[in-house]
Amino acid sequence: MRKNSLPILTAALSLGWLLSAEPAHALNTSAPASAEVTDALRATNVKARLIDKLGTDALRISVSVSGETATLTGEVAKSPSQGLAEEVARSVHGIKKVENKVTVENAGGAVAATEASVKNVSLEMKVKTILLTEIGENALKIEVEAVDGVVSLRGKLGNPDVSRAAVRKTRSIKGVKKVVDLLG
Repeated sequence: MRKNSLPILTAALSLGWLLSAEPAHALNTSAPASAEVTDALRATNVKARLIDKLGTDALRISVSVSGETATLTGEVAKSPSQGLAEEVARSVHGIKKVENKVTVENAGGAVAATEASVKNVSLEMKVKTILLTEIGENALKIEVEAVDGVVSLRGKLGNPDVSRAAVRKTRSIKGVKKVVDLLG
């Protein structure tokens, strides 16, 4: 087994729950998910699946979704990852078209991502998905950053009850050691 296989395996195992998760509208039967929330959930799901399939090569790919179209931007170190990224995005439920703007970086400038980087991105995706399903559109106003289990939540929600709910929910997520509340 290659040296870089452990971080990839760790990310794949930690993201398995996300790849099998129900869409937000299935979890929250009180109201249908807005188009913004649905798009954000699809983008998060695409990113998680990219990390699962491409490993560290997916960390510098950004994903945006509008309706049934996913747009991929960024760089990968390995040429095969460029085409595979499009196939992976298309495999996500609800994605019918992919605009692949991913480029292959100069191999001389490649810096391998660490296991910690994969874990941090994995935790960020997990928190974003759970907040989207729990607090809906308000989660779109929250920036999530994870570093070694410490999750920072930034944004202006304008509602203290929603801010407290976001912090409380984030604290309950497995893998979160501490929450830094920077919500206004």
